[in-house]
Amino acid sequence: MLVNIPQLFVDSILTGSVLALGAIGLTLVYRVMKFPNFVHAEFLTFGAYAAYAANQYLGLGLLAGSISSFIASGLLAVISYRFVFSKLENVSSSGTTTKLTSMLIASIGLGFIFRHSIQEIWGANVLYFNIKVPVIYEYFTARFTSFDLIIISSSIFLVLFLHVFLTYTNLGKSIRATSDNPNLSLISGIDTDRVIYTVWFLSGGTAGFAGFLRGIDTRLSPWLGWNILLIAFAVVILGGIGSFYGAIIAAYLIGFVENIGVVALINLELPTSYRPAIAFSILIIMLIFRPQGLFSTSSTRKGG
Repeated sequence: MLVNIPQLFVDSILTGSVLALGAIGLTLVYRVMKFPNFVHAEFLTFGAYAAYAANQYLGLGLLAGSISSFIASGLLAVISYRFVFSKLENVSSSGTTTKLTSMLIASIGLGFIFRHSIQEIWGANVLYFNIKVPVIYEYFTARFTSFDLIIISSSIFLVLFLHVFLTYTNLGKSIRATSDNPNLSLISGIDTDRVIYTVWFLSGGTAGFAGFLRGIDTRLSPWLGWNILLIAFAVVILGGIGSFYGAIIAAYLIGFVENIGVVALINLELPTSYRPAIAFSILIIMLIFRPQGLFSTSSTRKGG
């Protein structure tokens, strides 16, 4: 079977665009809170369903749906931190390891609550957005739709926006300083509470936006976010835990490897349902030979 290189390129960029946004949210929270946030999956799912509600019940278009997904998931993330994770973070009687273990377990439990709540509200059946059939384009030997262009361009726009925000704004610089040294930032007069709430809002917002993009590309189900999250963890570890730019590069790398793997599976006459195993194979290899990832941060190298 001949490989359609242009089509492989388009499919890989499409996959990487969604994974990048999902992984960025995980990275932002880890840089500040230092724990893997499993409830992030439900931020992805909730964003997709919030956009669906805006589209289905209010008759709004994709632009309004995308804004709804970002704001709704961002607020859900802030609420999660305010009423759950901030309480665990301030338990002074617990050691660091116990505290982080408690936050990890709480994130898993909170994820179950959100996932089943979403299922109770919208049901377990697969849902689709009420939008027009996309326009199909052909360029060289690649076929792609207008939805594909929306997904790729909006993902790149949001990544660039976050880059500018974190690099050039005072609040963005405060976030970077707090993630590097929270105690020194607090002594320096940085409002670390404001920083943490902003990080959670951005993390949830980008996750919700990624869920919305996956929803218009495929379909909605209560497991949408969980299916993305597992691969997003592989992206974060490959890029270097806590590395913003590493997560972006790793997302597109895994996007390419996954789609190359799909071609290999087809040639070997194996089911494409084995596709997720490709990302986890990369994850296992990285954990064995380079656990710090390709682009590890200084805090990761120090074990912080």
